[in-house]
Amino acid sequence: MHTLWKRYLDLLENDLSTQIFDNVKNLLVCALLFAAGTNTLVGHQDLFIGVFASSVAGWGLIVLSTLLMLLNVSDGIRRLAKLRYHLALQLLLILVYLVVAERVVEIVWGFRAH
Repeated sequence: MHTLWKRYLDLLENDLSTQIFDNVKNLLVCALLFAAGTNTLVGHQDLFIGVFASSVAGWGLIVLSTLLMLLNVSDGIRRLAKLRYHLALQLLLILVYLVVAERVVEIVWGFRAH
């Protein structure tokens, strides 16, 4: 138990909490951008003072959020690859990302519907 506690303190010294919060923050921003893009595709209204159609802006947001999400996930996977049991942690990270992103999109759609 003492060894586990010492390892945890070492991780905290190496800014573990900052890295985790930054990663989660990036995930939430990407999910919100994705939700905004998908909502724009459904809305069919002119955006940006009529310069872009809603479909162009919607697809642009979806592509941007997807690229940013892949960058964020790949950074998290790269960092986890340095740890013990990295394959299980990487699979868990990908699963958590998918579940959280899907829930954020549903929540945004739910707020938008009311």
